[in-house]
Amino acid sequence: MGVYTFKELEKLLPSVASINGMQVKDYLQALQDENQIRVEKIGSGNWYWSFKSDAKKTKENTINALKAEESKLIASTADTERQIEEEMAKREEDDGMLEGDGMDRKVLLKAHEMLLQEMDVLDKELALYSDNDPTEVLRKVDETQKLKKDAMTWTDRIECMESYLVGLTGDRGQVASIMQ
Repeated sequence: MGVYTFKELEKLLPSVASINGMQVKDYLQALQDENQIRVEKIGSGNWYWSFKSDAKKTKENTINALKAEESKLIASTADTERQIEEEMAKREEDDGMLEGDGMDRKVLLKAHEMLLQEMDVLDKELALYSDNDPTEVLRKVDETQKLKKDAMTWTDRIECMESYLVGLTGDRGQVASIMQ
């Protein structure tokens, strides 16, 4: 057990703990918030102390809480594994006949796979007809108009630059070589 005044800690902690002297109060408050030290106001000053037994009790409580949580998790894992085994056994039983329809699970899975393949083929065929899709045609028209507008804008800018250079140099041949 160690008992110190705030002034003693202000002098001692910067050299021992390598912290800034201005931050001693913040560190002491953090330690107090974590219940690692105790503070008492005696007279006009604060006295700080810590008991090793308090630290030991805190660690023991943490260990006990973690052990309790571990046992809960182990029980939950065992319960989940049991449920998985029950579900797997149920599926094996259901492989014979599905309730109500009298259809085999394997047959249904195979039919599902065939339907997925057929859907892929139909999607590819639909993509072939996208050239005649009205929404696709409108999108392409809009894109073409935008590109045409952009081309005209850049052409105007290039022509303005060319006329400026001709005004500076007075020679179209020299401007042509610069532009190339």
